[in-house]
Amino acid sequence: MLKKKENKGITLIALVITVIVLLILAGVTIATLTGENGILTKASEASEKTKQANAEEQVKLAVGGSIGTDGSINIEDLNDNLGNIGELTHGGESIANNPIDSLPATVVVDGNNIIIREDGRVVISEWTQTGYEITNGEITVKVGDSVLNYDEGTGSTQIGTTESGHTEQQTITTENLGWRILGIGENGGLELISDNPTTATVTLSGETGYLNAEDVLNTVCNELYGNGEYAERARSLNVEDINKLANYNPKTESTTYGNLYKYRFSTEAGYMQYSKSTDNGQTWGNWLNITNVDYQIFRMPGLTETISAENPKESEEIENTYYSYSISSEITDTNIANMITNGTGNSNVTQWLASRALHFLTAFSYFSVRLVDIGNMNHVRLYVSNDNSYSFSCAVRPVVSLESNIQLEGNSENGWTII
Repeated sequence: MLKKKENKGITLIALVITVIVLLILAGVTIATLTGENGILTKASEASEKTKQANAEEQVKLAVGGSIGTDGSINIEDLNDNLGNIGELTHGGESIANNPIDSLPATVVVDGNNIIIREDGRVVISEWTQTGYEITNGEITVKVGDSVLNYDEGTGSTQIGTTESGHTEQQTITTENLGWRILGIGENGGLELISDNPTTATVTLSGETGYLNAEDVLNTVCNELYGNGEYAERARSLNVEDINKLANYNPKTESTTYGNLYKYRFSTEAGYMQYSKSTDNGQTWGNWLNITNVDYQIFRMPGLTETISAENPKESEEIENTYYSYSISSEITDTNIANMITNGTGNSNVTQWLASRALHFLTAFSYFSVRLVDIGNMNHVRLYVSNDNSYSFSCAVRPVVSLESNIQLEGNSENGWTII
């Protein structure tokens, strides 16, 4: 009997199958390591999230250590505390070279854009702004670019007399205003400004209008324009928005901003008097007489006590916060300056800013609400310290904060669409 030869090798088919299985296993292994949900990708994301959390925590600690006994943030302490964070920058420079002078402000720590809000909250943002360009690393938009599909919806709101100081209740309704990119909001997302001011006006009157101006204007804008599909909230345009676009700092640009004043009635002189300090109350000038008979009393809005011959006490320190400027002179981009002063309607419509101002003159002080008027950032008086009141009506300019996770497609030339 012939003995069968033993087959000890492997067939070609088996070899091919083995190679295929190995390739599949290799592919699975590579995908597991490097795919969208792979180990290495997840590890990298975890590392970035850890860096982000550490950066956020460092800024939160700096902010927390800068809150005074009155609950507000001391800017000088904030700059000192932020200066202890390694590699932190503000406007592309160190805090020492470019300190924060007002809030909200954005700092960069370890590549993370962190917004410090006025209320002390710390927010991480995907967007960064340099000049008039804003980017999230994938797309770049510009201040003034059109956003084509923000739908503000419809609605109405009422302003009571006890809020505005006006003699009549006011009803304001939503208008189709069109929208453009303004900047980055306090939530870290994009903000839109209406293409035009409203055609309807809001009237503010007297000390009540002065005291409630910011709340009234912000509430009106939020109730009318903050309910769109992609909106987190809305507010009124304010002077800080324009200062940011103009790169205008009143502390360095204005010679009178921040000066302190005090009033008293001098029984010895027989007149109201004032004294001024230009160094934050360290030294004071002589008491000077106010001889005008129309200004022999002084009262701060919201207080019942009047300083006069019958009550010759000394006032608390008050701070001059008035300044004004030509918007077209300070904002270098003509299209952006026109967007603020005119809108696409190309008319100088007077519009409120949700910002108040106190202006000192030698005989009296007046208490104003800021506005945009004939190309200027200016203000209008509503209450004067000798207990006189005034009324004024202006259009409103809403600003919408989009949800921080929205995405855009399009371009600056043809406009952007929210997706």
